[in-house]
Amino acid sequence: MSRRRHDRWLLIRLAAQNVGRRRLRAIFLGLAVMLGVGIGFASFVAGWALRDGMARSFSRMGADLLVVPRATLVNITASLLTVQPTDETLPADLAQRIAAIAGVAQVAPQRIVPALVEGHNVNLIAFDPAQDFSVQSWVEARQAGPLEGLIAGAALSARLGETLSVCGMPMRVSARLGKTGVGPFDESYFLSFAALADIVSFCRTSDARAAAKPAPAKIDDAPAIDGMRHGDANVCSGDLQLDRASAFLLQLSPGAKMEDVKFGLAQLADAKIVEGNGVLTSSRQALSTLLIGMAAFTAFQLIALLILVSLLFSAIVQERYREVGLLRAMGAQPNQVMTIILAEAAVITALGGLAGLGFGAAVLLTFARSLGFYFALLGVPFSWPPAAVLQIGAVLAIVFSAVLGLVGAFLPAWRVRRMAPYALIQAEGR
Repeated sequence: MSRRRHDRWLLIRLAAQNVGRRRLRAIFLGLAVMLGVGIGFASFVAGWALRDGMARSFSRMGADLLVVPRATLVNITASLLTVQPTDETLPADLAQRIAAIAGVAQVAPQRIVPALVEGHNVNLIAFDPAQDFSVQSWVEARQAGPLEGLIAGAALSARLGETLSVCGMPMRVSARLGKTGVGPFDESYFLSFAALADIVSFCRTSDARAAAKPAPAKIDDAPAIDGMRHGDANVCSGDLQLDRASAFLLQLSPGAKMEDVKFGLAQLADAKIVEGNGVLTSSRQALSTLLIGMAAFTAFQLIALLILVSLLFSAIVQERYREVGLLRAMGAQPNQVMTIILAEAAVITALGGLAGLGFGAAVLLTFARSLGFYFALLGVPFSWPPAAVLQIGAVLAIVFSAVLGLVGAFLPAWRVRRMAPYALIQAEGR
């Protein structure tokens, strides 16, 4: 075993010496690999950052379509499609039927409920965080951890971390939204359906405690009941039905036709379909196609680099026919000769890949300070991927560059492996 390790180490040293013998050629090959790997790495990171930024920007446009009760009013702006406060509702299980319609990618139910927050009449908008694509994208400031409790609209004065009385029940403000320019959106509090159920349960308990107390002699002397300090029976009601939704926000799949989806939704009873800005919808749907095009361009570039490496090593191996023939005549095995050629290719391309990481990082910094800044002005933030993604991408780039050399040099090495020693010695670099 130790003898084999010694032989392998000797072959690797011989491959490294061969790299040093043709320094200029090795440098040019390394530069080619550096450019390919660097541009590929930069494209991956920039594509990741722009995908997240564009997805966030497009998600802020709200819904492509709304399914609401027929009597509901809808607010359509240039950048956001939202439902106006309404008492009209639809069954919550309608979301399953909508999701089954061809062309519908996401369905996000919302419920608008009037409530008392610190004694003031405001609207609570309940949503499902797992299905939402329009509320959480507007979060501008938040506390660490999951979004629990209340999310305050931009027009509200509630401070982050402040505890408010919602129908008498204390709830903490865990996040604040950015300004949308849509009044009902900016002037409402948002919470999950689970938090809304907790409030209704609290109000129901308050109603039960109030019913258990004896009636006072005078109405004016009646004690205040937590959760019921209001004049409207619809506000903070313990009888609120939780299996209803005020609206269903829809996002379409890439390539889905608006008219086809609307035709499928027309089968729903007592529902109205409202269409958003068609230009914005088309732009959002084209995002995935754009990213696929970027990935395909990078793949073709790497394939071209692979062909270049293969051609170069074909020339290098032909140039060394006599040298390889002498090694074979001195007792070198065909596999050992092949190992020398492959190791030489791996060393050159791995070093080129390492240099490519530095080149790609320089390209990314330049991009972030120029085009990234321009995209930020257009509302598409350039945010770096997580550190784990960057580390994995860097390791994969170096490994890929080494594999690129092995694959590119494999065919020339395999051809020379099968040739007889005397044929290699007699060759004249043809």
